Amino acid sequence: MRKGIAEGQAATTPLTLKSLRKIEDAGYKYVQVKGLTADKHFDYIEPHTLILVPMRELPSEQDKKDIYEPVASKLLEQWAAEEDADFPIVLAHVA
Repeated sequence: MRKGIAEGQAATTPLTLKSLRKIEDAGYKYVQVKGLTADKHFDYIEPHTLILVPMRELPSEQDKKDIYEPVASKLLEQWAAEEDADFPIVLAHVA
């Protein structure tokens, strides 16, 4: 639970086509899709915000499997082109 709160307060950038290209140019191939509720807990059923965490590789360990999408996917491009103020989709800043 604390991890959800911490990641929900981390620095983020709104998802745009420009921000997608930026992470792709930086060598990121995937994003991990995380749903975050209004009270900053991870939940995929009724999320308030989607946080996309850039990743260079998919994890190989079975216990770290989650929901991932390639950076160059049509779905992410569609999300980036839409502007929905009621349901924000953001990119997490990577260290």
